[in-house]
Amino acid sequence: MDFSVRACFVGELEDAETFAVVLRDHLNEPQEWLEIQRPLFADQQDKQLGMDTYCLTRSSGATHYGGVSVCILERNILTLHLNDDAAAALVTSQVLLRLDLADVAFAELQKGLITIFAQRLPDSFSIA
Repeated sequence: MDFSVRACFVGELEDAETFAVVLRDHLNEPQEWLEIQRPLFADQQDKQLGMDTYCLTRSSGATHYGGVSVCILERNILTLHLNDDAAAALVTSQVLLRLDLADVAFAELQKGLITIFAQRLPDSFSIA
């Protein structure tokens, strides 16, 4: 998965009881996007099903819980390496997003990724 990010949302989605980072190629009519969510509250059933972690959803609708083994955020690029299960579900082993974001949006993205991965950090987590 590879696209340029020109729009970014970071925040709580109260109706879905999640915290989300949404990265889109265009603000109004996105063709490509990646959404990373973390539940605000996880119940026992979520824990039993392995859904008490973050999930990634592609614009195609493919979704996977967990699976990021490496997260590297640089000013102009976000790279996510996925484990084998996530790669199979999302039909890609790597997410490479070129960031075309204002400084304020980039700062929000940094905070958002830290919030998303706070409980389950990938093996390698780097924010430059």
